[in-house]
Amino acid sequence: MVVDSMLKKEQERPVVQVDCPSLPDLIEARKKGPSEFAKTREAYERSQGKILEEYYALNFPAAILLVRAKEQNGADGGAERNVLKMRLYYDAFESTPDVDDVFRSARRVERKYSVLLEGKTQEILARGIYTTAVVLLGVLDAMVGSPDKPKRMPVAAASAQKEIRQIEQNARDAALDRALVRYLGGLAAGFVLAVAGVIVLKFVPMKAEIGAKLITCLMAGAIGAILSVMIRTAHRQKLSVSLAQGPFVVFLSGVFRLIIGAVFGAAMFVLVSAGLVPIAVPDSAEKVNFFFAGLAFLAGFSERWAQDTIVRTLPGAADQNAVVPARGKDG
Repeated sequence: MVVDSMLKKEQERPVVQVDCPSLPDLIEARKKGPSEFAKTREAYERSQGKILEEYYALNFPAAILLVRAKEQNGADGGAERNVLKMRLYYDAFESTPDVDDVFRSARRVERKYSVLLEGKTQEILARGIYTTAVVLLGVLDAMVGSPDKPKRMPVAAASAQKEIRQIEQNARDAALDRALVRYLGGLAAGFVLAVAGVIVLKFVPMKAEIGAKLITCLMAGAIGAILSVMIRTAHRQKLSVSLAQGPFVVFLSGVFRLIIGAVFGAAMFVLVSAGLVPIAVPDSAEKVNFFFAGLAFLAGFSERWAQDTIVRTLPGAADQNAVVPARGKDG
């Protein structure tokens, strides 16, 4: 029969086995002897990455590895990069809830900041988490079957959890510093765009006096925005940079910050000149240039001040800000 012959051919085909051992397989191979362990370890490294550091428990099935793995940047498949990752396996029967919480926290921090960090910073993070996890697993291994385990493990877990929190805080600071570099890069790009806008304005037909003041206000607003960021950075004040945003969005935030400062500087010149913002303009021609330059600088330095100044002059703003007198009780 044709069906029988097809079945025979399928049975005669060699079965292809995927040589991809897991961490429990590595633990079992270690018990069988050096030869089997070396073979399994080599196969594990081919599939999971090079093992840099390793720890195996003596009294129960558990192990922690620090491997150098390759992964792609972005979900859409970018360039490959080397990342240090922790591989952990342990028999939950010998563990405690406190220890489980620490290991979950360690995995969460390691996975989160392996995406946000790279290079030496990510390596320091991974090694710190690995060391903390090894110490805790070593205590758990030593306490197997010990009557002191209920007393000793909560203390060890609390100490490890504190260390993980400190590592997470350091990783967050490093990720924010990395985002800040992108933000400052966007600020520089925004300044280039502002200069390009000034060059374009020179070819726009307008009165020379108005054009000169408008260009001055644009540049003064941009410089005010730059100085604002520089002061906050120098004083280690927090900038509005979110780790949840992508690198490109952080870069654009820096670009927009400078453009907003330049636009506010020009807007203050237009609104004051048109009489929409009731600010007295000096009569002296020499003082007028400095007046508008200073006003634009303040608008770029503090966009909140510029917004409040403009909003207070809108129709109905006085009525909204007016205090409603309290009404007495009805007699």
